[in-house]
Amino acid sequence: MKCPLCENRKAKRFCPAKAIQICPVCCGTKREVEIDCPSNCVYLHEGREYESERMVRRGLWVARTERLWQDAFINQHYQVFLSLWAIILDERDRFPELVDSDVQMTLDALIQTYETLEKGIYYTSSPTSTIQKNLYRALKSFLETSDKELDVSHNRLNTSTILDCLRFQKELAATIVLPRPKSRAFLDHLEEMYSHSASTLKEQPKIILP
Repeated sequence: MKCPLCENRKAKRFCPAKAIQICPVCCGTKREVEIDCPSNCVYLHEGREYESERMVRRGLWVARTERLWQDAFINQHYQVFLSLWAIILDERDRFPELVDSDVQMTLDALIQTYETLEKGIYYTSSPTSTIQKNLYRALKSFLETSDKELDVSHNRLNTSTILDCLRFQKELAATIVLPRPKSRAFLDHLEEMYSHSASTLKEQPKIILP
């Protein structure tokens, strides 16, 4: 049987997104580009792993701000991270079409807003997409809520700390997101980290990387 996508090569792989057999080439080239792949697809995971390793070999890994990746910083603000991840994952449940680039652009907008605020000017750099706007408002609402109420710390987060937490999330995303328009590698990774953190809450906080 020929692949219904290219109508040329032999169909050898079952595509859960299309519910049909497709060829390996279409699976690899159209994955998270034309095909909206479900997170439990085995070929998706294999492809992500291969692509991530290739990016590392080609030196395309994003530089880190070392002080943000130190254990002291991660441990101190881990509860903030968990809250941010929970909000992102909640928005994903509400809007299944949410992709990694939406999260990245939202983080960029929030960083721009708080960088301006740190300079003494209040200017909201809200995204234009409806999905991104909803995520932006949800994250910003948390960041501006008294942390005492959220059992994060005894004081409201200051602008500098908020920026550090947001910049860390941006750098974390940059190490995981793949250059595909429908990539959800980062969102799936957040699901894994949040689930792991919830089940091992008494253990030393840590950031899992693929």
